[in-house]
Amino acid sequence: RDRSPSRGLGDVYKRQEDIEKESEFYKKCFQMIAVSEKQKDKNILLDELLEHEDSEIITTKLITPAGKQNGQGDMIELVKIVSHVEHLRIPSSIYNTGMMHIAIGVEDIDRVIDLIAQNGGRSKTNIVTHANGNRFAFAIDPEGNWLELIERH
Repeated sequence: RDRSPSRGLGDVYKRQEDIEKESEFYKKCFQMIAVSEKQKDKNILLDELLEHEDSEIITTKLITPAGKQNGQGDMIELVKIVSHVEHLRIPSSIYNTGMMHIAIGVEDIDRVIDLIAQNGGRSKTNIVTHANGNRFAFAIDPEGNWLELIERH
């Protein structure tokens, strides 16, 4: 039986200010594994998307143990935009739209909530058990991104 605290996750792209801190949080709390770390990329497609010449991004890609085992999906890409222009206005259509929350399936919700608190995040709700036995709670990561934790039974 897989003892990883995470069961599955689709591809999620998260805007970051501190990639190193967020990367460590997801590694420690969900045993995610780095596929690539602090990879710099600069190309014409980024220039078009960000409406600025000479744009650069730094990306760290993390995958869950289940995703690594089956060779696909279950990945988070932490993205930071780097600009040499003091007040670069990034188009809201590509970057500032944000997300509501990330839902993550876990094996042991109590353990994961403890790990989140130990690694700079915090619990936002109590754990709720539904009639079907599934348990749910919300927490936030160190940068304030909402996480929905789901322990299915």
